[in-house]
Amino acid sequence: MKNRPVAIACRTLCTGLLLAATLAAQAEDATSSLDTVSVIGKRARQARDIAGGVSAVTGEQLEAAGAQDLADYIQREPGVVFNSYQPGVSHVVLRGIATSSGNVQGQTTTGYFLNEVPLTEPGWTIVVPDIDTFDLARVEVLRGPQGTLFGSGAMGGAIQYVANVADARGFDAAAETTISSTKNASVGYTGKAMVNVPIKENLLAVRAVAEYRRDPGYLDNIGTGEKGSNTTVLSGGRFSAVLTPSRGTTLTWLSLVQKTDSDDNAYRMQGLGELERKTSIDEPTKTRVSVHSLRLDQDLGGTKFTALAATQTKKQDWVFDFTPLRSAYNSDLQLNLTNPLYIADGGRSRSNSLELRLASASGGALEWLIGAMTFDTDKDLYEQLGAKGAAAAFDASPAYGAGSGAVIAPDGSVFNAFYTKVKGRESALFGEATYALAPQWKLTAGGRFFHTKVDMTATQVGFSTYPGSPIVTPSTVSESGFNPKLSLAWQASPDLMVYALASEGFRFGTPNTPGLSSYPIPAGSKSDSLRNYELGLRSRWAGGQVLLDATLFRIDWSDIQLRLQTPDFFNYAANGGKARSTGLEMSFQWKPSATIDWQTSLTWQHARLADDLFILWAGTAPKGSQLPGTADWSISNRVSYNFGGAHAPTLSLSHQFLSGGISDLNSAVPGAVANRQGNYKLFDARLRMNVGEKTELALFCTNLTDKRGITRTVAEANGTGEGLVRPRTFGATASWHY
Repeated sequence: MKNRPVAIACRTLCTGLLLAATLAAQAEDATSSLDTVSVIGKRARQARDIAGGVSAVTGEQLEAAGAQDLADYIQREPGVVFNSYQPGVSHVVLRGIATSSGNVQGQTTTGYFLNEVPLTEPGWTIVVPDIDTFDLARVEVLRGPQGTLFGSGAMGGAIQYVANVADARGFDAAAETTISSTKNASVGYTGKAMVNVPIKENLLAVRAVAEYRRDPGYLDNIGTGEKGSNTTVLSGGRFSAVLTPSRGTTLTWLSLVQKTDSDDNAYRMQGLGELERKTSIDEPTKTRVSVHSLRLDQDLGGTKFTALAATQTKKQDWVFDFTPLRSAYNSDLQLNLTNPLYIADGGRSRSNSLELRLASASGGALEWLIGAMTFDTDKDLYEQLGAKGAAAAFDASPAYGAGSGAVIAPDGSVFNAFYTKVKGRESALFGEATYALAPQWKLTAGGRFFHTKVDMTATQVGFSTYPGSPIVTPSTVSESGFNPKLSLAWQASPDLMVYALASEGFRFGTPNTPGLSSYPIPAGSKSDSLRNYELGLRSRWAGGQVLLDATLFRIDWSDIQLRLQTPDFFNYAANGGKARSTGLEMSFQWKPSATIDWQTSLTWQHARLADDLFILWAGTAPKGSQLPGTADWSISNRVSYNFGGAHAPTLSLSHQFLSGGISDLNSAVPGAVANRQGNYKLFDARLRMNVGEKTELALFCTNLTDKRGITRTVAEANGTGEGLVRPRTFGATASWHY
């Protein structure tokens, strides 16, 4: 291999295989083994028996790690980079497939699901969900395109939250509270509770979860004088009811409601103190998510019928300080404003989805699944430019004529606005079949016929349309296609599987809203073309004490949907260029006894532009430029030791390393200021112990070395903003299980 990192990674893989073989030879009579994880997906299977890059973090593992949100666990999985920034827009990148480290103009390249309900609508995704981990059964990470069974938006892969649902077999309850202290912040605390009540044993049960979490701000806004300005409060809960009227029939209702309120944006400003930002006004973010689903599982004599209907509402509102740009607007409007100028934007989406499918029984020579789905979205977006008293001043301006009647907000602050209505629909027929060619060989083929359509109506009102009427501009993007998948798996022994996989991904195209910028932009973008090829190894050693998995992959990406930005800070979508991502994902776990557990994951990937890419107004990003939001290397290690005894104290030490990257394609242009991220190491420690039969106490410290790891960098009106890893945090958690 010509590339030195590939050679290093391959040597690491070989070393791991030799180590595993040695352990197997030395511990053949050992009795302990590692637990496996079932993945629900569209068909219940063990994660490590799937011919594809799949892993899962169980609820027990989330609790043991003290995880609260994605930042606490997701980047420990192979092939994952988590670009933490602001609530609702932090973005997971899988296998390097991204054109930005943030929530982009078009549909995300990573799909998000809650118990199989899709959560990422076409176009700009209102709220990228970050569901609290309390009482989750697991979080599944599916790397590589998942379009065949999961649909649009999962080009790089998918994240699926699997929430526990009601259980009629018996009463259950749990509670958890945490108190923490973060550097340069006040006290943080959480309170969470769950109760599961069987109304009638083995027939009907309900389950309710309530959650509250306050993460104190650690950034000081020296412009507003607010200490710890970026305090964030998350609250909400889940409710489920399960009815089993007969042995082969199950009805499941699941609801989730979650809201997040952040008092100020969670990024510091370059050139100020290490934990400081400066704006003329607070920049709050508010998100709301509600999901309600009803699922029927019916046994038809060996064949299983599943119907899943869901409705969801998502809402997000932001405020950004635009005061540094006020003079440019004043010179146009001749208003001589003295109050801070702001941009308020956000929107609301209402989506309905329906999926029907049939699946054969497992274990036969031929296993199959067929289905159909629809996903409809109505979305209202807004962007408003205003300042206190600005609209009234506009109406009275001699430049436009007194009494023009252009006030467009009751409080008289908004003097220009853009409103967008989006209607999107995805419909599809899909299927997958696995045939046992021989006892050790399985061939899987699948595909998805899909049709997507987006209708958008953009409205401009205010100074940008004076003296005429509001400008209303409709646009449409519509596409149809076929998304295939093919894999071949060889089960050499119960402890060794090798597979090869080819798959493709797709997503919605994105119309653009004209008139946001004074610079010309294209009408919109169409779906990208993405092909994934991978070769994987899943192995067990030492009687199940050692798990060693490795996957080599290559992804060819063309007609890329790009998130670009005009010089006056407006984003738009376009297609262009090619990219390639190649890499190696490895995971290793060794558990020689109930005392020691060692887990390691390592990813090397080379995600680069395959052609020169012209970025309007910014210049040309040359061939070979790194894709944004990615890292060439990511390494995670976690070692736990149980001391035994009455309280069974367990000490866990963990480490993460993420190599450097860039946050946007503009940063790849020669001579441009590079918005960089990554290139940091993190260390955490946690001590857990039992206090009685039902209570556990944990003491923890995250970011032990208090590293200022940069998770995303963005050019804002007030300067360059940097998202940060949370500073050093100490705390204690008490949890109780009935």
